[in-house]
Amino acid sequence: MKLSGVNGKVMYGSVVVAEMVSWSMSGVTTPVTSAPTAFGDTGVKVYEVAELSEGGTIEFNGNYDPSAATTQLALAAVCAAGTHLTNLYLYANTSTFWRVSGAGYIIVTKANAVTMPRNNFGTISFSGQVSTAVMEQVGTGT
Repeated sequence: MKLSGVNGKVMYGSVVVAEMVSWSMSGVTTPVTSAPTAFGDTGVKVYEVAELSEGGTIEFNGNYDPSAATTQLALAAVCAAGTHLTNLYLYANTSTFWRVSGAGYIIVTKANAVTMPRNNFGTISFSGQVSTAVMEQVGTGT
């Protein structure tokens, strides 16, 4: 099944983050290290997990809306306070979304990153670090 971002959105709790036009996740990464080799070893290098997996990062951006105080400005306040979020949802469509799983949380690491070109609408972007868990998909609809 292919998903389209046409009906995608970002929600903070039960409120849509206004004017967002795209979002992305980096996915889970697991650091690895190679086993030490000795003089005369032949064959293929051996790799092992070096430490715990990292939950990844999320990013979303869209049109800057200075009147979107309940969403865009609220996320800026969360970033400034260093608050852990468990209620940020990245929707692909009306019935498929991603959220942080289990006891995990998201730390908003960038907010209110505004670009204001003279010949176009202003844009705003946000980033977050997923911690303690991974992002999980809920739903499989179209």
